[in-house]
Amino acid sequence: MNSDAARERLPRTVLALLAAVFVDALGSGLYMSVSVVFLTRYLDLGDGQVGVGLSVAGALSFALLVPTGILADRAGPRRMLIAAHLVRAALLTVYPFASGFVPFLCVVSLLAVADRAASPLVQGLFGAAVDGGQRVRAMGRARSLQNLGLALGGLVAGAALVSDSDPVYLAVVYADSASFVIAAVLVGRLRTGTPGGAPGGSRPLPWRQRLGVFRDRRFAALTVLNSVVSLHVTVLTAGVPLWVLAHDRLPHAVIAWAVVLNTVVVVLFQVRATRATQTAEDGGRALRLSGVLLAVSCCGLALTGSLPTAAAVALLLVAVAFQAFAEMHQQAGAWAISYELAPEDRRQVYLAFFGLGNAARNTYGPLVVTFLVVRPGAPGWLLLGALVLGAGAWAARCSGPPAEPGVRPVQAEPLTDVQGGTRGQRP
Repeated sequence: MNSDAARERLPRTVLALLAAVFVDALGSGLYMSVSVVFLTRYLDLGDGQVGVGLSVAGALSFALLVPTGILADRAGPRRMLIAAHLVRAALLTVYPFASGFVPFLCVVSLLAVADRAASPLVQGLFGAAVDGGQRVRAMGRARSLQNLGLALGGLVAGAALVSDSDPVYLAVVYADSASFVIAAVLVGRLRTGTPGGAPGGSRPLPWRQRLGVFRDRRFAALTVLNSVVSLHVTVLTAGVPLWVLAHDRLPHAVIAWAVVLNTVVVVLFQVRATRATQTAEDGGRALRLSGVLLAVSCCGLALTGSLPTAAAVALLLVAVAFQAFAEMHQQAGAWAISYELAPEDRRQVYLAFFGLGNAARNTYGPLVVTFLVVRPGAPGWLLLGALVLGAGAWAARCSGPPAEPGVRPVQAEPLTDVQGGTRGQRP
């Protein structure tokens, strides 16, 4: 009993970082729920301008993710995360004055770069602040708090949308800006080892060695496979809504019920899902389990198109519950793999590279769901289930000791990141 309690306890220095994650999520949930309305109503931008701006911002943040990881290895993740929070706060402060497409494009692009960079930086800080055996569990707690913050922020934003007035939109934007200032202060109180990127005060690595992640075939393969297994995000955010809209028998309210159910399950069970996941091999097994759970979810969703309304709604919610558990195990597996295989002297660039898989999924995921699943119907769901099942099984094989004699598993101080998942990109 005492040993279990000891494993549950986290260092006090982590509390400030957990609080920063929650405050960040609270402000983000508040803003993301009203962002499109703010851009089209307050800034008077057209739908096409918003779409083009978000696409350009997403591409730029994708291209600069690894370079920011290299910079974080030199400057240290703590300094970089404080800078990212303060940059986001400043950009949101000037956002209401970005009238016109060009000013909007500049602000939204810089905001996307800072947003995208923050996730691996948070993961890196957890790697520095928490002992190896507790890192994945700490990330699980952070993700639970993140989901809770996003949900609470969304609820407050829903009330704000009722008034539909410019002062309310301004208040939401500035509240999000203030949340980043608070998060920066909390991160500033965190003390974790050496401030710079080189461990032990050694000289920083040459650029060629820092870019060695692009030659690490095992890590690249796991990045791709994790990206495929993480299609659970697109299943929830795009697959289920499009599927419901394509079937008139299903009430549209079930879309909101699915999101609420997913959030509740993740908040309650994410930490438990990390208990048996510490090493890279554990992470591979977690990805395999995630693939199985998501395949079961896809099979359930495939059946909903031919059932009576009540039974279809009930089965859809059961499928979403399986999707939520697939999400939790995929996140735990991703954290363990990226922590275990990231060399200490290049941890941030490795974490940033691993994050490219999630960024890529946000691009190809909606296309896969639309053309592979929603249009073909039930067979498409089964095909998607087979895809994630195979990717999870392959990840379990890749995460073990390499079979090739010339390839050695990297022994290093791991690091990870809260992301995930998360739920999309800030407009």
